[in-house]
Amino acid sequence: MTERRELPLRLLTSEENLMLQERVWSLLVRQTARYTMGDSTSVPAETARALLESIRVSLELYIGENGLSPEALLREEPEGLLRAAETAVRRQVERARLQYARARRCRFQEESAALTDTLTSVSGFFRDYDARYFAAELPCDIDYQLCHPVPEETRGVLYLREYLRRLLTEDAFLRRFDPAAVRRLLSAVCPAHRELLVNLYEPVADAALGLTLTEGALAGLDMTAAGQGALTELLSPRRPAEQLHLLDCAAQTLARRLELPPFGAAYLGKTARGLHPRMEAVLEAGGSWQACFPAFS
Repeated sequence: MTERRELPLRLLTSEENLMLQERVWSLLVRQTARYTMGDSTSVPAETARALLESIRVSLELYIGENGLSPEALLREEPEGLLRAAETAVRRQVERARLQYARARRCRFQEESAALTDTLTSVSGFFRDYDARYFAAELPCDIDYQLCHPVPEETRGVLYLREYLRRLLTEDAFLRRFDPAAVRRLLSAVCPAHRELLVNLYEPVADAALGLTLTEGALAGLDMTAAGQGALTELLSPRRPAEQLHLLDCAAQTLARRLELPPFGAAYLGKTARGLHPRMEAVLEAGGSWQACFPAFS
């Protein structure tokens, strides 16, 4: 088997916590017997760790989905608890399937080989994912990088769901702009973007935020030389906290103009704040805004 480790589930008392840990270990014994088809309750340490992690992820998903406290796990019959947790995981898989169907229609797939390859690989997740025994695993390759990555501690189908949620958020933003302008901007920022691991959303969001700051025209996504000069005049006399405030306001204004949903607006706000270190570097060095906002004219 493997050494015991505490689950990140909290109860009100140490006695209840100990009871919960014992319950989880009893579930591991049952799950191991199921996995070996009743032949044994002993498996290699690596397999035992994977089974235990699967139980942990499944139980956390189950109590979160149903709004339960961890101590509720003590009141349920073990076999029924395993089935309920597995059912909760399978529901998430079906929701991921719906998200994936939408993601397959991402508008700018031809602009990124990594995105195309990732979406192709994700199709195998629904064939290979084991919701019963290995719910914490992710049997597919995700190479396309998001502007804001999914937290590393997110596991299994929940990782995939959050990845697809963020990917669809980025795609919805890109769809607000003229496709020709998006492609022109991407080629200006990185001519080899189709072959490299380049996020498609970030340069478009950066350009749109810069234009919002300077009250420029969004349609062409073109931060002109005149616009870059206006940006210097706007930002150079201001302290960092004031610059951040302007970025926050620009994100809020842009989100309203594009009619972004709450999560999309928050995602854009985080993107805006990520611009600030680069903007500070340009202002301190007296350099060109080209690194932040490519100018075409």
